[in-house]
Amino acid sequence: MCRVRFRKDSGNSMRQQETKNFTIKDIARLSGVGISTVSRVVNGHPYVKEETKKRVLTVMEEYHYTPNANAKNLKQISANAISVVVRGTNNAFFASILEKMERAIEAGGFQCRVTYLDERSDEIDAARRVCNEKKVQGVIFLGGSGVGREKELEAIPVPCVFSTESAAAANLEHVSSITVDDRAAAKQAVDYLFEMGHRDIAVLGGVREALNNIGLRYQGVLDSFREHGMTLPEERYFTCLFSMEEGYNAISRVLGTGERFTAVFAMSDVMAIGAAKAITDTGLSIPDDISIIGYDGIDLVRYYNPTLATVRQPAEEIAEKSVALLLEAIENDSPARHMTLGGELIAGASVKRI
Repeated sequence: MCRVRFRKDSGNSMRQQETKNFTIKDIARLSGVGISTVSRVVNGHPYVKEETKKRVLTVMEEYHYTPNANAKNLKQISANAISVVVRGTNNAFFASILEKMERAIEAGGFQCRVTYLDERSDEIDAARRVCNEKKVQGVIFLGGSGVGREKELEAIPVPCVFSTESAAAANLEHVSSITVDDRAAAKQAVDYLFEMGHRDIAVLGGVREALNNIGLRYQGVLDSFREHGMTLPEERYFTCLFSMEEGYNAISRVLGTGERFTAVFAMSDVMAIGAAKAITDTGLSIPDDISIIGYDGIDLVRYYNPTLATVRQPAEEIAEKSVALLLEAIENDSPARHMTLGGELIAGASVKRI
């Protein structure tokens, strides 16, 4: 723990006696700001509001605070870094967001430290370890979920933002989130298939949970089926991980049984690309035999042949707003905020009107 050293002042010996064991937490408490804010003031960080800086400096002066050797090393103890925990190692959509996040984090005067996890790993436990080992000042969860994990999230001592997943249900003061309206966007994708005349539709998606983005996309699918007077048979929902290989394997297995449908909605573009190759490798044609639409709007879908239809998520806006929410929380102790953006349907040559 960093300690502060006070100069001798015969006229203020009582104050010195009472405060000689103050830690940086005490300075933060008396200033009404976070520990990370005091750290940036001590280290001359430019990204502190002038009013906040003056308040912290006033407390330091009142309590005769002089940075000593330990305080000069405060930057190493409370590193000027933000952690991004990425859940999903083969997700091209996350890669596009992460690149933009890294630029925004560095522009904000912080280092970006990235931890990659597979889809079966525990992102909150990973974030807790990062906080303990690397002393970061904030965490962005890219692809993770805080659903039902409130107690574990409370143990993370820095502000957090869930990017692409809503954390509103967690109702924690230090946990914000930004996401696309997955339910509405998925409905939009399936509505498009219905509008193009398809009725025999299959869905390729991940493991469904009530409040995660996969579960919300699934609810959007069901909404569309209901609106068109139909139901989605459970056997027409094919579960796989978010990768081209998994999408390929899932559709290959289904088509290998002789099962047929006229269209597929894949809950990610990488799934859709893998599924599309499985369809053509089986000797079928896209879109003449089977139409397909993805979700995310990654650059690769524009160069696939035929061009894949998709629902595009605003990757740049998600990245920028995720970082902005976190910096607000770090620098100004701002309360949690939760933002929802819209998706955009992009028609492609992979969907045929029948």
